Amino acid sequence: MTEKERFVHLARSGRFTITQLCKEFSISRKTGHKYLTRFEQEGRDGLLERSRRPKCSTTATDEAIEALILTLRRKHPTWGPKKIHVLLWRDYGIKNPPHLNTIGLILRRHGLVKKRKRKAGKYEVCRDHLTEPTRPNEVWTVDFKGWFTLGNGHRCDPLTVCDRFSRYVIACKAQPNQQYNRTFYSFKKIMRHYGLPEIIRVDNGTPFAASFSPGRLSQLSVWWVMQGIQVEFIRPSSPQENGSHERMHKDLKAEAIKPAAPTFRAQQKRFDRWRQQYNQVRPHEALDMLCPADIYLSSSRRLGEQDKLSYPSDYIVKRVAESGHISYKGTTFYVGQSYYQALVALYENEQGVTELHFANLHLGNLEYHPNESWNGKPTIISPNEVPRQPAPSK
Repeated sequence: MTEKERFVHLARSGRFTITQLCKEFSISRKTGHKYLTRFEQEGRDGLLERSRRPKCSTTATDEAIEALILTLRRKHPTWGPKKIHVLLWRDYGIKNPPHLNTIGLILRRHGLVKKRKRKAGKYEVCRDHLTEPTRPNEVWTVDFKGWFTLGNGHRCDPLTVCDRFSRYVIACKAQPNQQYNRTFYSFKKIMRHYGLPEIIRVDNGTPFAASFSPGRLSQLSVWWVMQGIQVEFIRPSSPQENGSHERMHKDLKAEAIKPAAPTFRAQQKRFDRWRQQYNQVRPHEALDMLCPADIYLSSSRRLGEQDKLSYPSDYIVKRVAESGHISYKGTTFYVGQSYYQALVALYENEQGVTELHFANLHLGNLEYHPNESWNGKPTIISPNEVPRQPAPSK
């Protein structure tokens, strides 16, 4: 700006020609005359920098399409340019929708997106001990979304079930608590409709796990195993190992919980609408922008309400009493009340150690030392603490 003012001052002094000054200031004569004309018309403000944006653009986004983009964003506040881009050609038949960057600029220009700060730190996810599914219903992920308060003051604990392969949300149930009875009833209803998965993946909280129970199985997970389902536990305090489910919870909270509905019935209706949209409308980047409903199919394995356990003929089968105990050779061993009425099996291996099995799980070994300091209390030792030979194949 200082150089422009100096150029105009010298040119208006009459001591120099325009050609001389333009050469001195390393500008063209056209630019020099432009500065002089603007100064004469507008004064000092005429020398300010002006936008070089063209007055019109042949590639500008059509106003109707821009309005549609804004409408879709307001309808789906958590959806970004990628999902809106898919909706434009899939649902509205726009053959050449604007580029993703253009959609992002439109949203930013109208104040519909905010710049986010990335959290510091790098989270290493190790899933070596978890099954990576290759087909629907191979792995279901199950969890409770954090509880919140309804408009009437009652607590709501949403139970969520998702197919890991297709990201299909199988269920989102508004429950008053996380207790076993209500959760058991919900799972019976879900499995009658969608069938059984091969594996259910859960965290280590109730009612899915029991810390002091052999195998960490709770009453609910024992029932799953009795239906022929394998139970996978993520590592304690490692929700990132169930990352896709936690990410779904973030969308659920933003789109169906804030603000909460006044009653359980109203909140469940909101969950049902959200689940339908999530499964059948919302494109998913991990699925090449397909919807979960385009991939998911119900399981062919049906729910049977009788024990599906069978053991080899050389195993001694015991049914766990209501107190959680079994009797063997005149001694009572505590298995856990989680296993009430379940069939467990005892097998004496070549080393003379009695192994305790439930389905395909080795829960531990029976130990009884009458001369030890614990006054002869029988116990079940974890299989990780006692060396053993592998049991015969079943």
